[in-house]
Amino acid sequence: MYRTTKSNHSNQTDNMINQLYGKEFDGFSQIQKEFIRDNLNSIHRITQSTLSRNGYPGVAIQTGQEGTNIVSFDLHPNGDITNLQLKKPIGYAALDENTLEVIRIAYKDYPRPAKTTKIVFYVRYSLH
Repeated sequence: MYRTTKSNHSNQTDNMINQLYGKEFDGFSQIQKEFIRDNLNSIHRITQSTLSRNGYPGVAIQTGQEGTNIVSFDLHPNGDITNLQLKKPIGYAALDENTLEVIRIAYKDYPRPAKTTKIVFYVRYSLH
């Protein structure tokens, strides 16, 4: 007998959604939930790619700064973003400010939702 199981990718996405959104996710519409499930990894990948292209802030390299932000914003059907904020700052101004700047550049390449959707994800900085 064969059992169907969620793919590893799907489990990872569900775990990330649970960590980032918590109970708030339950209050979203089905369209918003599906958009997040289908696109959160893409949005994260686009952001990290933009971060790589823009480079690590020089002062952060010189002082060995690393860490992970949690960022959130509302993504609109026309591609605009509003309410951009750091839910969890790293605590290093150079990295925290860089994260917001990278989002302001990267969002133009994000997939567009059918309905305004709150996006929450990690932005990681590592010198290794």
